[in-house]
Amino acid sequence: MKFLFIAFIGVHIPLIVLIMAITFDWTPLEGWNIIIVALLATLVATGGTLYLLRGLLWPLHEAKKALSDYTGKKIIPSLPLHYSDEAGQLLQQVQLTIDSMDGLLKERKDLLALLSHDLRTPFAQISQIGSLIQSEKNQDHIQQYGMLIHKTATEQLRFIQDMVMILEGGNGEHQSHVYESLKIDQVIGMAIDSQHVSALSKQIQIVKHEIADVAVKCNRRLLSQAISNIIGNAIKFSHRGGEIIIKVHLFSGHIHILIADKGVGFESGKAELIFQKFTPEGQSGTEGEISAGIGLYLTRKIIQNHGGMIAAFSEGKNKGAVFTIQLPIAS
Repeated sequence: MKFLFIAFIGVHIPLIVLIMAITFDWTPLEGWNIIIVALLATLVATGGTLYLLRGLLWPLHEAKKALSDYTGKKIIPSLPLHYSDEAGQLLQQVQLTIDSMDGLLKERKDLLALLSHDLRTPFAQISQIGSLIQSEKNQDHIQQYGMLIHKTATEQLRFIQDMVMILEGGNGEHQSHVYESLKIDQVIGMAIDSQHVSALSKQIQIVKHEIADVAVKCNRRLLSQAISNIIGNAIKFSHRGGEIIIKVHLFSGHIHILIADKGVGFESGKAELIFQKFTPEGQSGTEGEISAGIGLYLTRKIIQNHGGMIAAFSEGKNKGAVFTIQLPIAS
């Protein structure tokens, strides 16, 4: 409406000036005087109209620049959101759209990073089992190793299928099987099983205390993968022949999972840093195991997506570490 109003006034200014000049007898309107007055009024009206329209078009230029900067340079704009007219609403929508799009892109990058990171562990385990089979002569043991390879590969196939479904943004009907009510003991058992070979290779004992018969609403593969990441982290930073303790407590409608090791630990003031993406606090394991620096970051994302929280504690270097996971009990 502002554009139409200003354009309407601008078009009629020359006529208004001529009428006022005749009415108030500003100058004798004879011959060239009429043409000169009309031209001057037209030039002034055109200049003023263009100036005002340029001001009204400023939000459109800002919106265009913001979209161009984001698509070309991935720069998140900070558009003014205090205007209440149509142009202001446009800026608000552009800002909201860019923020939402950037959040979705980051979420997808995190999911892809989760895939690339968490597929390494099962493939490494399959490789380790293959090495054991080559040196194993007991047929019963070879059969057990073969079953473990089959189980690991099947679980990872289902894990990939769930991740693809989430990435594709399937509707609730198709995702109804992804989240289910499951006994927490079963989820932890899956996580321990997935790290069995890694623990065996370092002669580390995983001690699971008695767990209450409670359930959590979860994606069984994602949640077990998150817990497996913590156990794998404990194995990586524990010394050969060490011990990892897993306990579960119930408090105030929540499940509290505690995973403790007696490994290298970390400085107490850096507990939050180890959860950062590509954290600078990442280090090799006690036997040179490689750390991608993203496992705990992704683990926290999974726990948060299940409505939970995760925290880490350590009294210092070489004093072990304790990870606690809090999850709501399934209603």
